[in-house]
Amino acid sequence: MLPPTSTSRLPAHVALLMLAVIAFTSFYPFTDWSYSGRPLLEFLFYPLPYYFRLFDNVVNYLIYIPYGFALALMPRSRWLGCLWAIVAAGATSFSVEFVQQFLPTRVASNLDIAYNVAGAATGAMLAISPFTVWAWRHIRYWRAEWFAAGSPADYAVVLIVLWFVTQLNPSVPIFGVVVRPIGLPQPFISPLDDPMLFLFLLEAVGAMLNLIAFLLFATCFLRHRRYTARAVAGLILLALLLKLLAAGALLKPFAFFEWFDQNVMTGLSAGFLLVWGITRFGRKVQTVCALLALIASQSVAAIWPLRADSQDMLGLFRWGYGHLENMGALVEFLSHLWPWIAGVCLIASLIHEWRRRGGASKTK
Repeated sequence: MLPPTSTSRLPAHVALLMLAVIAFTSFYPFTDWSYSGRPLLEFLFYPLPYYFRLFDNVVNYLIYIPYGFALALMPRSRWLGCLWAIVAAGATSFSVEFVQQFLPTRVASNLDIAYNVAGAATGAMLAISPFTVWAWRHIRYWRAEWFAAGSPADYAVVLIVLWFVTQLNPSVPIFGVVVRPIGLPQPFISPLDDPMLFLFLLEAVGAMLNLIAFLLFATCFLRHRRYTARAVAGLILLALLLKLLAAGALLKPFAFFEWFDQNVMTGLSAGFLLVWGITRFGRKVQTVCALLALIASQSVAAIWPLRADSQDMLGLFRWGYGHLENMGALVEFLSHLWPWIAGVCLIASLIHEWRRRGGASKTK
């Protein structure tokens, strides 16, 4: 995220996105709501530590750091921003814990509020620290050097980072939009005489379209064409590295390459060649192609006839199932959300370019 100007809405939008992530991870799976009958504010006065799980506490702390960071950048005053971040994060955390009382699978905890506020305070202090001010100068220079001017490019940088979060589940193929289920074969109706060919085409084409959409999304916001090759290579290498690290940390040894197979490799190879050809054209063509690839990739996901069983997929992992279900649900949520936000960003970029050219033509 870039340093905001006085009129920038980017920090507020990032804060709203983090709020959605917090709400999703706190209330998932949104079922079995009930009221225990105990006093509603009783959890605030539990003796500390009433409920302590190291992993949960670390997550409660970490997830509020970017939330506090974004909140602190909203006001013009640095210290007012820090105070606003702590108050808003505290109110968010209290609201979440209050609502969690009505979910039998959740535990309302005053300790969670303490960790949440501590994380938000850390993020807020980072946002106003001299080191961050110094770092922003370099980030601002890098952004101005590599990316086109305008607020759509600011959002594009954030969305590129967010896309990598959607790749954190190593059981999902890299750049994949569909997942082959584990276990017994599932019956489905194939429009082709060869059902396996139908599944191969969907899986390969889905990976191809996702690769095209993501890479063109990034390249259409670049300032100069000479950065295209480095940007494409860097993004692909980062995606591969992230999948390798996630697989090594989360998957059992026999499932280490679950995220990569021949179908995916075929689709990615074809997608890379198409990206190489499309990037020979201008920014407008790349933007339109990225938008079309986004729509087409979601169409592939919609017609994919098989459904992966979450319980079967969990058998690939070495972590505790409760945490994995939450992580998998969050990644899936962001994976469904990302194409829509990216599509809006691409449309905003086209409108921004049209207005810029229109304004330039009037001054002549």
